[in-house]
Amino acid sequence: MSSTAADTASPHIGRCVSCDAPLSGPYCSRCGERVLEPDALTLRHFFTHTVAHELLHVDGTLWRTLRLLFVRPGQLSLDYAAGRRRPYVNPFRLLLIAIVAYAVMTASGLLVTWNLGPVTMSIAPAAPRRGLSVEGAIDQIDRYGLLHHQFEAKREQLATETARERFHNRLEAFAEPVSFANVILLAGALHLCFRSRHRRFLEHLAFAMHVISFVLLSSVTMVIMLRLRFWLGSYVYPSIILFGFWQFVYLCLAIRRFYLSSRGWGARLLSVAAAILIYVVNTAFMTAVQVAGAAIALALS
Repeated sequence: MSSTAADTASPHIGRCVSCDAPLSGPYCSRCGERVLEPDALTLRHFFTHTVAHELLHVDGTLWRTLRLLFVRPGQLSLDYAAGRRRPYVNPFRLLLIAIVAYAVMTASGLLVTWNLGPVTMSIAPAAPRRGLSVEGAIDQIDRYGLLHHQFEAKREQLATETARERFHNRLEAFAEPVSFANVILLAGALHLCFRSRHRRFLEHLAFAMHVISFVLLSSVTMVIMLRLRFWLGSYVYPSIILFGFWQFVYLCLAIRRFYLSSRGWGARLLSVAAAILIYVVNTAFMTAVQVAGAAIALALS
């Protein structure tokens, strides 16, 4: 009798559409798939539930991640290494969000550099303004005349509007995506600097993703300041200097929290030295990518 009752009841038990396991609630206990509600595919449900959950949910993972990213440098990486990952956005997904936000804000073109005497280095992954001529773009990118002969050999055929458009398209197709590969370079530099800490490369990579995400998202503030420079007047340059100092201090604090347990002066000096090294390596890499991208764009034009 009991067997017959069980067989009769089994058709009424819902089953997961992904793994076919019996369901006892709104989520599958085996794979975590959510039960599809009857009106889940309606437009109203999409805007009032899906969009609201992803963008407006006050305790959603994205906003929780962004708050911790900005308020406590290095803490996200510590939680990731400790296995506390569910409350936060995955480092790779966070990096993609930061890249998209930064790319949208710099779509009209932006070159951020720092000057130390005769040395000028690029520090941000962005291309020159598309309205510039090929010669104007080369002048902005190639501060040391490395591409002079290559450009002069093609000067006449690069004077047309079609050639200018093709040059900018090829420059962006190479330089901007490759620039974001600096996260791997940063992870490698950190691995060499802190080998004695016995962290796995994936932990270095997660830390690099969090740092680069912060730099890109916080740089949106700098882009806004540059857009409003006519209203800020003489305050714009001190604001940019203060902004750069903020990013540097953030990097020092993140390094100290994630890699150095000591709070003494030795740990502070080591974190500052590591931050300076990362800045130098990053700017050299960005500059090389910009020049290499321009050289490839010239060769294919």
